[in-house]
Amino acid sequence: MDMSLKKTTYGNRKFILVGQDSYYIALPVKLSGSANATLKAGQPLVGSLASRLSTEFTAGTSNATGILLHEVTLDANGKGNGTIVVVGCVDKLKLDSDMVTAITTAAINGIILTEGSAI
Repeated sequence: MDMSLKKTTYGNRKFILVGQDSYYIALPVKLSGSANATLKAGQPLVGSLASRLSTEFTAGTSNATGILLHEVTLDANGKGNGTIVVVGCVDKLKLDSDMVTAITTAAINGIILTEGSAI
């Protein structure tokens, strides 16, 4: 029996909301996409909130219902679990520039995109 230790390194998650105490509404969701792909924090997600426990969300800007709260790397089958923010104030200074563009394009009603929690 192998008694060796396995070391796993966990990094800090990028927090994209304006502040730690920001008001937001988020729900757990199943994700689907390309095998081993990484979905970035702020990625607009397309899917049905009404059937979120039985259907999967995908990355996209057309008809997006919310954004991904944290970065998620999908498994070899292109599946993963994430958290969708449907209402919240997001700090665009904490996002990659392509995610700012994607959120702006998606124009999700409940997402407020603003600059700065560093004021």
